[in-house]
Amino acid sequence: MIHHVVQEAADAGIVEICIVIRNGKEAIRRYFEYDAEVGKLDPAVEKLQSRCRIVFTYQAKPRGIGDAILCAKDFVGDDCFALLIPDQLFIGPAGAISQLASKKLPPNAAISSVIHIPASDLEYFPEARRFVCDSYAAQSDVMVITGIEPAECASPTSAMRGFGRTIYPPEVFRFLDVEFADKGTGEVDLLKTFRALLAVVPNYAVLLQGEAFDFGTVKGYQYFHRRFPSSSS
Repeated sequence: MIHHVVQEAADAGIVEICIVIRNGKEAIRRYFEYDAEVGKLDPAVEKLQSRCRIVFTYQAKPRGIGDAILCAKDFVGDDCFALLIPDQLFIGPAGAISQLASKKLPPNAAISSVIHIPASDLEYFPEARRFVCDSYAAQSDVMVITGIEPAECASPTSAMRGFGRTIYPPEVFRFLDVEFADKGTGEVDLLKTFRALLAVVPNYAVLLQGEAFDFGTVKGYQYFHRRFPSSSS
């Protein structure tokens, strides 16, 4: 899955990639740097390495996606960057990040992705949040985001939900410190972060053309294999 999103980023023209891991997950790093079993890189990984530079940074504790983004702050610097959550798989005519990057939107904007999910399949996307949007006259598949709902508050019949691909401006790092952490878990709460970012930069949502799958749950994984029964395990 991580290879898949690195491939997606490279296909979108991204040449600098940072993978955030933590101690105990060095198998991920070895996969991209050296395969001890065969004594060399897998040819598919070697081809990928020829297209982009892949570096690693470590997250001290599993404090959620917001903290993982913060761990990559030095790597990102003052640039806009793309966040790709690897356990969310996308299959479409073009990669999700390519679709976001192709839109003519302000350079300092935050650009989120949304997908249409049949109401009968919403159970396979339990953490997907619903954006509150207004239409954007310039492009029919782009909307202006005015708010966001927690996953537990989203309408059970709403078929348009957020997906794990986002282009962020560097301003997001202002909203990833302890002030935005969940008091119970200590994780940076991206819901609070997103709401704070709404007041600072323009936010847009792009309706992706393709199919999405959430491998964060066993149900989501089983759903994928029902859709593509010939895929390997």
